Amino acid sequence: MKKNKPNKLRSLRLQKYFSQEYVAFELGISQKSYSDIENGKTELKHSTILSLARILDTTPDTICPLSNYCNCNTSIE
Repeated sequence: MKKNKPNKLRSLRLQKYFSQEYVAFELGISQKSYSDIENGKTELKHSTILSLARILDTTPDTICPLSNYCNCNTSIE
């Protein structure tokens, strides 16, 4: 698997003044699980990418390259 740049996902979160706990709550996961996402330890599902984009007010195409692995079409039709 390709190593990602998780600090950019963290940066997007911090620009919104969101805690890991808040984003985790919005995603319906634990803070530890969200921390694993930011640290590139988690392979993101398409639905998680879409949810993160909504929460962070960005596009799925912005989230996808930041995830540890992304093999999905992120366009919304």
